[in-house]
Amino acid sequence: EVVEEYLKMRWQEFTPNLGPVPKGPSAIAKMRLICMAQMNTLPVLHGFEELLDEDKDMLSTEMALTGCVGQQFSANLIPKEVSQRMEGPAFLVYYGPAFLQNLGNDYPVRRLSVLAEIYRCAREMWPASVAKVASNVTIRIDVIKQLSVADMQDAVAKGDLWMLVKHNETEAFVERSTKRKLNKMIAGNAIFQVIDLSTALAYGV
Repeated sequence: EVVEEYLKMRWQEFTPNLGPVPKGPSAIAKMRLICMAQMNTLPVLHGFEELLDEDKDMLSTEMALTGCVGQQFSANLIPKEVSQRMEGPAFLVYYGPAFLQNLGNDYPVRRLSVLAEIYRCAREMWPASVAKVASNVTIRIDVIKQLSVADMQDAVAKGDLWMLVKHNETEAFVERSTKRKLNKMIAGNAIFQVIDLSTALAYGV
């Protein structure tokens, strides 16, 4: 309840006025995003509304998880499936705020789509489970926090890949990888997911 009240306060105190505190399945995600985006709040909120449903649903679901037993946001502010079934682990995207604050000339919707894809990759590696409701996993995105989506695509055009790599049971890192490094990771039974930028790049075209 304390976190929820704080998020509502941040929404209400934002200048210029953002209107009434949001309700509905995406409400907590929107309130968390304005805390992350700070001076980029307005373009990020606009970008959120431009997202495809699959990206919007991903952010709304993952950002509604608390990682605490018995702690849940109000049912009218989160997706129905989250309120009806508490699962984990919850993901902390380390440097997520920096990723949204370093917007530059990037399309906000693209930035948010990449964030959704990172959550999607993380969930593949850590499937949702009632038994993990009190667990938290840190997703480190240090390496891309100052890159535009176009910068990330340039790396792909040069033959590299962006991957989310599991380092241990509570941590994964976004990494740039050559195909040679990828082969070594496969041979070494590393656990990873390739980050697909295709959806993000389709926005704004």
